[in-house]
Amino acid sequence: MTAVPPSASALPPGAFYVNGFSFFNAVSFQIILGAPVILFAKSLGASSLVLGIIASLTPLLTILQLVAARFLHRVGYRRFILAGWGTRTLFTLAVAVLPVWPPLAPGARLYILIAALFGFNLLRGLASGAWLPWLTALIPEGGRGRFLSRDQAFMHAGCLVALIVSAWVMSGSVEAWEYTAVFSLGVGAAMASLWFIKRVPDVNSPEELRRSAVRVPWGAMLRFPPFARLLGFSLLYMFVAGGLGVFTIEFLVVHEKFSEGAVLLLSALAFVGALAGLAVAGPAIDRTGSKPWLRHTLALLGVVVAGWWAIAAGVLPGWPALVGTLNFFGGVSGAVFGLASTRTVMSSVPRMGRNHFFALFTVVTSLGLGGAPVAWGAMLDSVGTLEIAWPLFLLNRYSIYFGVLIPLVLAARSLVRRLHDGGSSTHHEIFEQQLTLRIGVPGMCED
Repeated sequence: MTAVPPSASALPPGAFYVNGFSFFNAVSFQIILGAPVILFAKSLGASSLVLGIIASLTPLLTILQLVAARFLHRVGYRRFILAGWGTRTLFTLAVAVLPVWPPLAPGARLYILIAALFGFNLLRGLASGAWLPWLTALIPEGGRGRFLSRDQAFMHAGCLVALIVSAWVMSGSVEAWEYTAVFSLGVGAAMASLWFIKRVPDVNSPEELRRSAVRVPWGAMLRFPPFARLLGFSLLYMFVAGGLGVFTIEFLVVHEKFSEGAVLLLSALAFVGALAGLAVAGPAIDRTGSKPWLRHTLALLGVVVAGWWAIAAGVLPGWPALVGTLNFFGGVSGAVFGLASTRTVMSSVPRMGRNHFFALFTVVTSLGLGGAPVAWGAMLDSVGTLEIAWPLFLLNRYSIYFGVLIPLVLAARSLVRRLHDGGSSTHHEIFEQQLTLRIGVPGMCED
């Protein structure tokens, strides 16, 4: 397909195929990178640190986007995504057969699982460098909030389907073949996602590809005010959010003694909340801007984390209804934050050198997102079984963890006011003029 430069707000004809890809890709990654694989690793005896390492693989390996940004203009966005996403499906298949592979010790299965997830995420990290530049070139600024809210709704619906089916398959005492059945669903969904991505229009404008690929020195990017502010803000948020999806699951299994099926069903409520949040924010965000939604979602996240602290500290009981409520509103917060944050990223980088801006942003924030679960996992393991009964609450590994997160959320919220929220600005114009003078010829990129 040949892409036609979009108008001010109209979505391109192939935008629906992006939504189909997002749905099936979400079914796959929610299984292979989400709660089912965390529960499988825990059943093999994984410690908090090992769980943190597994959770860190996806964000840490996005460092390969810095490599990808140098080749996108040669290969093209769609071909780059197809190559990475297609090959990584082989590692998804390896995870699927691992639970029923002939006799292997739990430790050996855990090592193989980590190796397969490493290969999967290595290819994902390389290929994902094309995603944001591709979408930014395809979707006009005036329609990005509407498109992103719809696309993220498809993504969260895919996650919801994955968890509901996984909970149904893994109800009661979980056998090895049940893990394989769930992981096989992830394989099928990954293959279906490739059918959709093949039909998304590529960006075939040589000028657009050249300008996006202009090599920008890291120092120049880090000194660009809208980008630098967003980077610091996002790093802080990622350090907070990086371990929540992993250690709330571990907390429910280890501390509250919930079954695997119950954890999956309660986790699914997060995606119900995500869909509800997007239904409210999606139609309004292009009109109101991103910053009000960032402030609201961080305030809500602070309440959710305080709720987890109250359960861990024994202030509130760990009732399934309360856990489900926290998951629901955590899903609202995460989805709306993701929508507002992605929209802010798109508006905070100049057109010239866009590939490298997106790559550096994703890599730096992903290092925070990947480092967080490792750091928090090491902290939880170091605290161990410590439990001190104070007059009003319990001090233990989980109440310490959730308690530390609360002021970090408040600090992130205080930084929202400094973010850039809009289209082109004087900053963008000055930066592009300076870069043009520096490289000599507009649009020229180094090979």
